[in-house]
Amino acid sequence: MTKSQKLLLTAATLSVALWAIPIARYLILPLDYLNTHFHELAHAIMAIITGGEPDYIHVYADGSGVTPVMGGNVFLVASAGYPGTAILGASLIIAGKTPENSSKLLKTLAITLLISLITLIRGDIVGIISAMVWIPTLWLLSLKLKGENLQFASQVLGVQMCFTAFQALLTLLSISATSNIPTDAQILQQTTWIPDIVWASLWTLFSLIIVIFSLKTVWSPVRIKDR
Repeated sequence: MTKSQKLLLTAATLSVALWAIPIARYLILPLDYLNTHFHELAHAIMAIITGGEPDYIHVYADGSGVTPVMGGNVFLVASAGYPGTAILGASLIIAGKTPENSSKLLKTLAITLLISLITLIRGDIVGIISAMVWIPTLWLLSLKLKGENLQFASQVLGVQMCFTAFQALLTLLSISATSNIPTDAQILQQTTWIPDIVWASLWTLFSLIIVIFSLKTVWSPVRIKDR
């Protein structure tokens, strides 16, 4: 077993333990906020890419969030949140293969969150404070940790973000099956007339594929070709 595989296995074991122990859920509550920040930021970025304009980002104490958008492609904007956080979690896992990539991605996330705090994050004080805490945390992790410790931090964050994304998707599936509470999937149902539970299911499947790909990428041994 390679060092990268051992680190990934340890990160996954720790993450499962944190999710399995009820009292430990409070320890990973900040990760719920981080996940929501990037979920909403995915909506905002996609709105800008497709010619729209995000108004603001609110992240609330219960871990939910909202990003009102004017214009843009409704289908792509509404679809960006859940797959976006799964892709980010998978990227952190893959980046954990090397200290260099881990450092670069953590710094990129810190800078991205700082820009969003200055330009978009408003409203609920919990959302503002959580962003203000995560920005220096991500930056310091990239600077202070070295070698395997840095890789481990990247992979723990990645696995936890994937778990958080899946929990959010399971909640979305439940909401779609039992109520008409406004959600991203509800927006697409109103736009396409395809039931919201179909969209929630597709996003869950896509996220699962992305995460499996990232785990397989890290677990696969590096092959060195002979000259």
